[in-house]
Amino acid sequence: MLAGADNTYVVSALGGVGTGKSSLLNAITGEYTFETGDGTDVRKTQQLVKKKKKLNPPPSPFFLVKEWKFAPSTQFCHLVDTPGLIDSNIEDRQVIQEMTRYFKSLENGVSAFFLVFNINDIRLDAYTQNMLILFHQLLGKDFWNFVVVVFTHVDEDFRDDLEDNMDAVIASNDGFVAEIRRIYRLPKSFQPSVIFTSTQNVRTSSYTQRHMRELYFAVGMCESRNSGKRFTCNWLRQILTIPNEEQKSNFIKDSIKDAWSSMSNACQMQ
Repeated sequence: MLAGADNTYVVSALGGVGTGKSSLLNAITGEYTFETGDGTDVRKTQQLVKKKKKLNPPPSPFFLVKEWKFAPSTQFCHLVDTPGLIDSNIEDRQVIQEMTRYFKSLENGVSAFFLVFNINDIRLDAYTQNMLILFHQLLGKDFWNFVVVVFTHVDEDFRDDLEDNMDAVIASNDGFVAEIRRIYRLPKSFQPSVIFTSTQNVRTSSYTQRHMRELYFAVGMCESRNSGKRFTCNWLRQILTIPNEEQKSNFIKDSIKDAWSSMSNACQMQ
């Protein structure tokens, strides 16, 4: 199944370690497809992954095509999990390689970017802010038109206890989405779909299955409000025009380093 097929959604999950993005992708497929973390510190997790790669074969791929289970009709999805996109040392070869593979997987367009957070921690931490700045720089402001904000760990038994956190997300003037608009200077028209979801017991839980359908419809809304098209941009189109894989990789690497350098210089000037 090709990423460009008409009955395939292309979705990318963005977020830090421990937010539940891999569990979210697993819930969509209804099976254990992506390795899940335990919420460990991002940098420590990246170091552990690098050590494992020296000893073992590469881990399971971070992108693949599966059927979207519990959708109202047969729909396939090209699922993309993000590697550790931002590290204090952008020259780290492994980080750059993973980021390059990631952006190559987006070259045919994206139906939606899932911006994933844990409902128990609704902060925009420095890691997530830097990741979003990098995406904004590389992909342009239209990237935000394809963002779906997803809060995980809204499990059925604890939903009532999380009402205050959920209200804080959607408050119109000082809520979480309003904070995103302020930080990234987005227009008031930026009103992404916000999904509160559980990823628990997806095969047996009608509660979780309902959330997966809500997420499915949110992805469809991203494409429909953008003339039925997936997200693309000049930078992704440039990647497509490069026939040589090595040249393509070098182009992506240079773009990432330039964007990171621009971000660093801007921070120093403030």
